[in-house]
Amino acid sequence: MSEKVSRRTFVKGAVGAAAVASLSPSGLIKAAARGKSKAPNLVFVFPDQWRGQALGFRAEDPVHTPHLDRFAKESLSLPQTVANYPLCSPYRGMLMSGKYSHANKVTGNCRADRAQYGVELQQDEDCWSDVLQAQGYSLGYIGKWHLDAPREPFIEANPKWNTWCPPERRHGFDYWYSYGTYNDHNRPMYWETKADREEYHFVDQWSPEHEADKAIDYIQNEDGTMRDPDQPFALVVSMNPPHPPYHLYPDKYREPYADKSLDSLLVRPNVDPEHPKAKANTRDYYASITGVDEQFARILKAIDDVGLKEDTIVVFTSDHGDCLGTHGEVSKNNPFEESMRVPFLIRWPGKIKPGSDDLLLSTPDIYPTLLDLMGFEKELPEGLQGDSYAQLMRGANIVRPSSQLYLKIPSEAPDLGARGVRTQRYKLVLDISANKEVSRMLFDLKEDPYELENLAGSHPRVVEQLIDKELKPWLLKTGDPWYQHLSALNAAGKAGNS
Repeated sequence: MSEKVSRRTFVKGAVGAAAVASLSPSGLIKAAARGKSKAPNLVFVFPDQWRGQALGFRAEDPVHTPHLDRFAKESLSLPQTVANYPLCSPYRGMLMSGKYSHANKVTGNCRADRAQYGVELQQDEDCWSDVLQAQGYSLGYIGKWHLDAPREPFIEANPKWNTWCPPERRHGFDYWYSYGTYNDHNRPMYWETKADREEYHFVDQWSPEHEADKAIDYIQNEDGTMRDPDQPFALVVSMNPPHPPYHLYPDKYREPYADKSLDSLLVRPNVDPEHPKAKANTRDYYASITGVDEQFARILKAIDDVGLKEDTIVVFTSDHGDCLGTHGEVSKNNPFEESMRVPFLIRWPGKIKPGSDDLLLSTPDIYPTLLDLMGFEKELPEGLQGDSYAQLMRGANIVRPSSQLYLKIPSEAPDLGARGVRTQRYKLVLDISANKEVSRMLFDLKEDPYELENLAGSHPRVVEQLIDKELKPWLLKTGDPWYQHLSALNAAGKAGNS
């Protein structure tokens, strides 16, 4: 890696006033942004509710994402990546902690009625951002956080959901421009780094555009006050769209879809074209995605403009998908592919070879994988439940995971709800209701990628094998209290099919 020169060093060095004067403004920005660091920077962008099928280059959903299509050519794409618990707060808890939801206590969306169960990211959790802070990184967080439980007196805006995150709960992020969860995309609200609880402000601008503006300011760091120009940085940009309300976006992004018939947009055979949500929201969902695609491109350009492309790992992913009427489901938090599968693209020029790989990446794997890539394998804390796949990204042959865990956990009864596994071929889901009734779903993802035929009743041997070889080891590895039901469920399944 070539040695970079900060603005401070540049100005104080032996270049001379005439040389400084001859630099263009963009040249000064480039000099200011370059730190003399061996460790890479990280820019982690994850819009909310963006399903893995909604990428133009995937040729699944008819969506217009020209900038991500170009980015994919420079990146490693992992199309089998899932949100193991496809819901906002649980994903974020797994992402930050490297642990599954019952272990990190974020067993549902953070909101006021779940505060009594301690559903929030714990202050003493050793997050990846804490590790990077200890290594001298500057850390920035922009956008949706949704990892704190609202408590009285509630914030007037969205009182049961939104709340202020005090500095001691920010896990090392020293630049803060964020909110809990707030869904007016055209008039978002934020707390800044030094703002107190009641000092939030509103902005009359589409939230992804505004957050891209802030990200660009952070990356450029023109006056050296947003971050330490002599240290590497990690920046998270958590945009809310395409999360509902779907229709809140600038009109220009609707143009690629304005003349498209609904039939041409609803191409998945597992969606009823008469489903109210599919009819009302698909066009807007795609338009919002196209808008976020453009804002992501602006962030990429800022990285290029300041000369940090070679020194910066860029990740694009999402916290979960959106069914948009597929299987009759209105949103997320279910085990179907449209809900679970998310984009995952990672770029590090010269270090990660572009391409595509069917690695079964899980959300808790992101933490150890990124820190390992960044050179901090030895600094990974004990107790992480995710695995590092940095060596795979470096081109090595490794032992691959054979499955991914699926979770849906009632906060008031964490030993109930649904658990399942997803392999390259099968998906098995076992769901225990509050009255202890059990439902089973089994899909053959190779023969039935749209999950139209439940094989649980006709393939008991496959169900048994998936429980014994995949689900049971997962529950034991993660210390899941749901494990206590497993032997009874397996026995009941065998008896019912004897």
